[in-house]
Amino acid sequence: MRSERALKLALAEMYVQGVSTRKVAAITEQLCGFEVTSMQVSRATVELDEQLSQWRERPLGQMTYLYLDARYEKVRLDGQVRSAAVLLAVGVNLEGKREVLGVSVSLSEQEAHWRRFLQSLV
Repeated sequence: MRSERALKLALAEMYVQGVSTRKVAAITEQLCGFEVTSMQVSRATVELDEQLSQWRERPLGQMTYLYLDARYEKVRLDGQVRSAAVLLAVGVNLEGKREVLGVSVSLSEQEAHWRRFLQSLV
């Protein structure tokens, strides 16, 4: 179970990094010793997209505290490497546990970007 979870995390990371399905299949074959087709990788990424969509659309519930933060990361956009703001909302629920409520990437921390991000959490 742990290795399957680790493999899914590795697939997710490669998907997020923009690695092609063929390269993912080749890497998986080298790492695991069995062949994974690009179609299987594509199906796995569709499943990841569905899970991410469910997470984004989940009800947030009541939060005691809300923390907003941003950090800048280098991203590739239109063939250029640029700095982009990663907007992050973290809440503390009624049980005192922290939860990531949402994450968004935009070109800056302008008010319009924060407003759009926070409205997407409602």
